Amino acid sequence: LNLTPCVYPLIPITISFFGGKDTSKGRTFWMALAYVLGIAVTYSILGVVAALGGGLFGALLTNPIVLIGIAVILVGLSLSMFGVYEFRLPTGLMTAASQSKAGIFGSFFMGLTLGIVAAPCVGPFVIGLLTYVAAQQNVLLGLTMFFTLAMGLGLPYLFLAMYSSKLSSLPRSGTWMIGVRVIFGLVLIAMAIYFLMPLLGSAGNLVMAIFLLGSGVYLIMFDNSAEGNLAFNRIKQAIAIVLVIIGTWMAVPQPEGHGPGIAWEHPTSQLELDALLAQDGVIMIDVYADWCIPCKEMDKFTFPDPDVVNLSQQFVAIKIDMTQQSGEFEKTFMEKYSIKGVPTYLFIRDQVELPGLRSTGFENATEFHARMQKAL
Repeated sequence: LNLTPCVYPLIPITISFFGGKDTSKGRTFWMALAYVLGIAVTYSILGVVAALGGGLFGALLTNPIVLIGIAVILVGLSLSMFGVYEFRLPTGLMTAASQSKAGIFGSFFMGLTLGIVAAPCVGPFVIGLLTYVAAQQNVLLGLTMFFTLAMGLGLPYLFLAMYSSKLSSLPRSGTWMIGVRVIFGLVLIAMAIYFLMPLLGSAGNLVMAIFLLGSGVYLIMFDNSAEGNLAFNRIKQAIAIVLVIIGTWMAVPQPEGHGPGIAWEHPTSQLELDALLAQDGVIMIDVYADWCIPCKEMDKFTFPDPDVVNLSQQFVAIKIDMTQQSGEFEKTFMEKYSIKGVPTYLFIRDQVELPGLRSTGFENATEFHARMQKAL
């Protein structure tokens, strides 16, 4: 995102703010660090808030119309990256954010407001990422992704502030920055397809594969936004080749596992569930939904693992379908066990949930196997 037309031309101006007042190297470093921390605070808060609101967001995703609406919004945001329209904030807000103040606090404030100043280019991508994090409903993931985004935006300033003499070696602004926006636009469209994949069923992988292949071909053969810039064109061609490789891999049918899987029970009424819960031993419950992408990842990567399958024979394994949360059975179950989102995994013995073993979100086979062992 630092390479977009809204941010890249501001780098020399921002660096001169740090070191243009006859300040020492030490003070320059602390001012630049405060700037990076300001960026980190803003985006980390965004990530956590998006993840905390994920429970409500997850409930909305039970409606296919909402999924389609999200995809339409992401495609609409991508059009801004392609130059169809400009994503703008109110002039007053932009002016207030761009007013710099001297000192370390001023640098921190500049970092806090970078997202506002850079909104025309950064905004559409950040909104798309917020949507993704909200769908995952994972606070740690939200914090990590947005903190990483902040570091990507901020760390170049920290190094360039200390070695401001190297600014002259940076590539000059030019049409190659439009090429960067095109790439981010394609990323937003890929995210739109990602949200539609639960509705597309088995065709979802094929649709994503075709899009990735098409994007690679487009970048190589039709996109001339950085014509004449050899360095950027090489980078763009490398990205295109990677997209073609991934798209080809996704298009090839993957062999299905034929070994025995977990023997899940699928109760659809309170009576059926009570009968299963009354059995001896430990009960393992997977609360899932058809629209839940982490649930599908668990079904594909974690539950087929031989160690997980073998250990599951010592459990009564139950799947509770929360695709439609409007039924009396589903409402009662969610209220009784305080289910905030899917996927959620519970372990129960003698009608009582085992403390400290509940988990939410995707877990790899090793982690989930260790959790199962603790339950026995």
